[in-house]
Amino acid sequence: MDKIRVLMFCAMGASSSLLAIKTEEAAKAKGEEIEMTLLSAAEAAVYDLKAKPVDIILIAPQVRFKKRSIMQAATPLGIPVEDIESITYGMMDGEKLFEQILRAVRKTPA
Repeated sequence: MDKIRVLMFCAMGASSSLLAIKTEEAAKAKGEEIEMTLLSAAEAAVYDLKAKPVDIILIAPQVRFKKRSIMQAATPLGIPVEDIESITYGMMDGEKLFEQILRAVRKTPA
C-alpha cells in the first residue's frame, strides 16, 4: 500500500494535531508513510470524500455525535469510520492509533 490517507474529525484541532504528529512519527518509525488531515466536526458536512478520497476516517472522542452523518457519507464509498479510543486520545498514544489505522485499512485482526 502506498501512503495511507487519514481524515480525522475533532473539535478544534489543538490536541488532535499533537496526536497526529505522534501518529505520523510512529508510522515513520515503522517505515510507513501516512498523511493525516484534521478537520473540525463542523467541516464534516462539507468535506467531499469523492473529490478528496481517504483510506480511513477517525473520529475524536469529543465529536462522536457526528459519527452517524460521517458514516452516511463514507460507507457507500467503502471508507472505514472508526472512533479513536478515549484512552488512546487522552494519552496521545500515536503508536496505538497507528496500529488501529493499520488494522482497519489492511483489514487485519486485532
